[in-house]
Amino acid sequence: MVQPTVLVSFRLSEEDAQLLDMKIGQDGARNRSDVIRTAVEEFLHGQPEVQGMDSIRIPLGIGDKKLLAELYQLRGITREHAAQQGLKTFIDQELAAYKQASDLLQSYLDDAKASTERRSEYQE
Repeated sequence: MVQPTVLVSFRLSEEDAQLLDMKIGQDGARNRSDVIRTAVEEFLHGQPEVQGMDSIRIPLGIGDKKLLAELYQLRGITREHAAQQGLKTFIDQELAAYKQASDLLQSYLDDAKASTERRSEYQE
């Protein structure tokens, strides 16, 4: 059953209208209304549910879309969950690499400091 809809009217710049027209035919959009409807749905449903959180948009190529669809079919993992896990893994790796570099630098500094300190056998 189709849900009832509401007619909404708004104005766009000529440039935005042309960009909108360029999206017709992509992802099943048959006309401007389809493009706008999809954009509004993505905006409304793509927002984080917890206040104070933020969301990001990630452009996906055809290959990524296919792989994510396969992942969903095989394991039920959504694109959002996969992206969230990937981001977490990336952040963990980058922070670990930073800590490793920082620890190495601290070790070099400690060695340099030790080599310039007065030795006890030379002090009176």
